[in-house]
Amino acid sequence: MNRLIKSTLLAGALLALSACGFHLRGLSAPLTPLPFASIAIQQAGSLAEPLQSALQRDGRVQLQSRAADAEVVLTINSTANAKDILTINRGGKVNEYLLTYRVEASVQRKGDELPLPLTVVVRRELSYSDSAVLGKEREEALLLEDMRRDAVQQLIRRLAYLPVLQSKPDASIKP
Repeated sequence: MNRLIKSTLLAGALLALSACGFHLRGLSAPLTPLPFASIAIQQAGSLAEPLQSALQRDGRVQLQSRAADAEVVLTINSTANAKDILTINRGGKVNEYLLTYRVEASVQRKGDELPLPLTVVVRRELSYSDSAVLGKEREEALLLEDMRRDAVQQLIRRLAYLPVLQSKPDASIKP
């Protein structure tokens, strides 16, 4: 009887969890479909692999190696890390750092004259302790990798809300 109650509760919990729309972070396509069918990524550097895997996960967008073959060209102009002191203790020693990851990018669509600029800034707080220097270095590296993935997701969300390219009316047709 006890086993029957446990299995019923487990099945009910799984059913409730699946009914609420729960999914693991990073394992699904963007909620909003991207308004283009192909994209080329240029000068991505350390963001190349996360960008490609996130766009391939979508399935509705083709990655092109040449910019001429793509409807949209995403160019990563610069990426920058910053580590600033956030708080200090009474003894004048650092208590927390503020990690900042900034991505400057631009999007050029076929038919557009000028690229659209995109800027993504991701911030995280990192507590610090002199007694755990090696552990905090590892934590900082993990936070920077997480910030990089978060910046990629923000870039893709912004790409999803690009205005739809309007076709220009034909000048020979007059109303």
